[in-house]
Amino acid sequence: MMDTINERISRFSSELRYEDIPAEVLDHLKRVMLDCYGCGLFGSTTPWMQIYRDVLENMSDREEASIWGTNRKTSVINAMMLNGSAINSFELDDTHTDGIIHVSTGVLGCITAFAEMLGNMSGKDFLTAAALAYEISCRVAAPVGMEIAHQGWNNTGTCCPFGSTAGVGNMLGLTPEQMGHAMGIAGNWSGGLQAVQFASMAKRIVPSKSSEGAIIGALLAQKGFTGIEDVFENKFGGFYNCFTDDVYDVERTSGELGNRWELMGIGLKFYSTCRSKHTTIGALRKFREDHPDIQPDDIAKVVAHTTSITHKYSVDADAITSVVAAQLSHPYVCAVTLLEGNAFIDQFTEEKIRNPRILEFAKKVDVVHDEEIEKLPRHLRYTVKVDVHLNDGRVFNLQETFPKGHPKNPFSSEELLWKFRTLAGKAIDDENRVDRIIEAVLHMEDLESFNELTGLLSASD
Repeated sequence: MMDTINERISRFSSELRYEDIPAEVLDHLKRVMLDCYGCGLFGSTTPWMQIYRDVLENMSDREEASIWGTNRKTSVINAMMLNGSAINSFELDDTHTDGIIHVSTGVLGCITAFAEMLGNMSGKDFLTAAALAYEISCRVAAPVGMEIAHQGWNNTGTCCPFGSTAGVGNMLGLTPEQMGHAMGIAGNWSGGLQAVQFASMAKRIVPSKSSEGAIIGALLAQKGFTGIEDVFENKFGGFYNCFTDDVYDVERTSGELGNRWELMGIGLKFYSTCRSKHTTIGALRKFREDHPDIQPDDIAKVVAHTTSITHKYSVDADAITSVVAAQLSHPYVCAVTLLEGNAFIDQFTEEKIRNPRILEFAKKVDVVHDEEIEKLPRHLRYTVKVDVHLNDGRVFNLQETFPKGHPKNPFSSEELLWKFRTLAGKAIDDENRVDRIIEAVLHMEDLESFNELTGLLSASD
C-alpha cells in the first residue's frame, strides 16, 4: 500500500489497543455514548421510526442484533440502520463542530449491532472499537465539514462509514492491509443529500444507512476482497475529489494518531433542534432570565445574525409543515424559546407546530447572513448575534459563542443524567433498568460481555 491517508489510519485502526487510549478520552467517549443511547431509546418511540421498523423487519427473519426499546431482534444490517436512525430521530444527538457530523448516528448503531452479533466482545474490546469509530469519523470530517455541507452532501453519511469500518475492522482483527481494503470498499457507500434536512421523515434515516458499507466492506476484506487503496486522495473519484473538490488536510486527518484525539471535539445537545440553532436558544433563554419583566408581546422583531451555512439550514416561518421543518427553523425555534422558555421535546409536537401563536411569533424573526461571523475560525462557527427589538424602541444586542453541551460549555454530570433518564424513560418504564444502563455504559471497561448492555437496551413493547 502507498503512503496514503488510508494507510495511516488503517494501520492505527488495526493496531490500537485499549491500553493506548488516554483516560480522559475514554471518559468523554462514554459520556457521548450514554447520551446517544438515550437519544436512540427515545427515537425508537417516534412514529417515523415505527414505520421504518415495520418495513425493515418484514425484509428479514434473522435475529442477530437487538432493536433498542423493543423485545425483538433483526439482522445486523437492519439493527444498524434502525438504531442509528433512532439516535438521529429527534435532533438530540451529538455533533462534531468542525466536521458538522452527528457521530453516534453514523457509528454507534453500527458498532453496537456488530458487537452484539459477534457475541465475544468485552467492554474493553468494545471501547477500543468505539474509540476508533468515533475518532476516524471525526478526522475524516474535521478539515472539510463546511466544504461538504456547502456542496450539498450529508456530512454524517459521507464521513462516518470510514469510522464504522475502523470499529468493525478492529473487532474482526483485520490486518493493516485488510483494513485498508475495507476502507476502500466502504468509501463507496459514502453519501446522502443535504436537501433531506428540511421537511421529510427521510432526514432521520439517511445518515446511518451509509455504514452498511462498513460491515460489508470489513467482512469482504477479511476474505481477501480488495478496495480502493488511495480512496481519500485519488484525483478521479476519490473521497475528497468527489465531496470537496480536492480540499483536504493530510495531517489533520491522519497526523498524530494516538496523540491528538479529534473526538474530544464532540459536543452534546441540550435542545431538540439542529445544532446551529443552539447558541440562539441559549442567548434568548438568558435574555428571558435577565429581563423577566419583558413579555413576548412586548417584542416587535428578532434578528439572528449567523453564518451562511446556518442561514441555509433555516426553514422559513411560512414553510413549517412538519416537526422536522420546525426543528430546522430558526424562526420557530426563536418563537418557542421566547414563548415557552425552552426548545426540548415538548416544544416539537404536531400540535405545537400548528399553534397560531407560535407561528405568528415566528414571523417576527429574521435570519441574516453575517460576514463578520463568517470570517471567524471554524471552531467559532456557532457564534450568533441576536437583536431583540421591543415595541417601545429599545433594542437588546445578545451574543453567544458556544452552545450548551459543546466541549467549551459542557453538560454537568447532573445534566447528562437528567437528559438520559428523561429520554430513556420514554421507551423503558423500569427505572432500575435505566440506572443499570447508566452503570453499564459509564463503567463499560468492567463488562465481561458487552452483550450485557445490549440486553438492557431491549424492552417489552
